Amino acid sequence: MKNEAPIKKYDITQCALYKCRTKKRLEHLLCLEPGGLKMIDNIIGYHKFKIDKKHSDEKREITAPDKTLKAIQRRILYLLHRVIRPDWLISGEKKKCYIDNGKAHLDGKYVLTIDIKKFYDNCTREPVYQFFMQKLKTSPDVAKKLTDIITYNGSIPTGCPTSQLMAFYAYSDMFSEISDLAKQCGCKFTLYVDDMTFSSTEPFSPNQLRQMIDCVLRKYGHKPKYRKVKYYGPSDYKPITGTGVTPKQSLAVPNGLQKTIYDAFQAVKPLVGTESCSEENAKQILSLKGQIQAARNIEEGKFPEIGRLTNQIKMPESQTVSKRKGYVHRHSKKIAITRNAVSE
Repeated sequence: MKNEAPIKKYDITQCALYKCRTKKRLEHLLCLEPGGLKMIDNIIGYHKFKIDKKHSDEKREITAPDKTLKAIQRRILYLLHRVIRPDWLISGEKKKCYIDNGKAHLDGKYVLTIDIKKFYDNCTREPVYQFFMQKLKTSPDVAKKLTDIITYNGSIPTGCPTSQLMAFYAYSDMFSEISDLAKQCGCKFTLYVDDMTFSSTEPFSPNQLRQMIDCVLRKYGHKPKYRKVKYYGPSDYKPITGTGVTPKQSLAVPNGLQKTIYDAFQAVKPLVGTESCSEENAKQILSLKGQIQAARNIEEGKFPEIGRLTNQIKMPESQTVSKRKGYVHRHSKKIAITRNAVSE
C-alpha cells in the first residue's frame, strides 16, 4: 500500500474564515446563495437517538443535525481542517483515530488517564463564540451566525461533524495549559475528545498532576470524572481510549471488546454449516464482522478461528445485495448533500 502524502497545514491566520467581517463574505465561504444566512434559523433542526455505549448495557444519547444543516457544518469543518493544531490532539484530526492515542503511549511505563465529566454538556456557547471572535478575528455578527450553526440549546451537540474539533477550539487555552503542566511533570500528553492521557518513562507524582489539572479544568467550568481517574505502573495493563497497552509495551484489544466478540460469536455459532440464516441473524453476523475488524485494526490477525467460522455462515442473498446497494446509495447521497444541500 502506498503511503499517502502528509496533509499540508497552515497557520490559523491563513484560514478562509480568518477576519471574515461581513455576512456576504460568510455566505460565499459557506457556499450559500446570496441572502442564505437569513434562512439559517429556518433550517436549524436536530433529531435525537440513542446508541449503545461500548461494552456496556447503558445508552448514549446523540443529538444530530438534519441534512441541510449538516452540510453547512461540514463546510465549516472543511475550512478549519487544514489549520495547524498541536501534535497532542488526536480527536477530530484526519488520518488519526483512537488507536493512535494508544500508540502514542506505548513507551510510557507510567500512565495517568483523566476523563472530563459531561464534557459536551458543559461545552457552552460562549467559548465557541469567543473562538470565532478572538482566534479567528471575525466580526460579532459573523461570530454569532457561525455559533448559531454549530451549537444547540446553549452547548455543542454530540452528533455534528464539527463537534470534536469545536470542542477542542472552544477550550484550546484550557488544553494548552494542561499540556504545559504535563511538560513540567515530564509527561507526554494526548487528548481524545474528553479523554486525557499522560505517560512517562520515569516515575512522576500522579496526585500532584491530577490536582493541578483539576484546578485548570474548574477554571474553565469543567471537572474530572473522579471515578475514572486512573494511574498505572510498569507491570499494569493500561486501558487507553478503546485500546490497551500491555506491560510489554505492545498494543492490545481491550478486554471489553474481546468479551463482546466471544459472546456475539456464541450466539451465531449454531449457524455455522447451515444452508442459510434469517435476516435478523444476518444483522448479528454483520455486526460481529465489524467488531472483528475493529479488533484487527488494533492487533493484526486477531480472532482467526472466529473470523474463519463466521465467514462460513451463508448470508441471505437479499441481505448481501441490499447492504451493497444501501452503501452505494448512502455514499452517493452524502456527496449530493455536500455539494447541493446548502444552496437549496
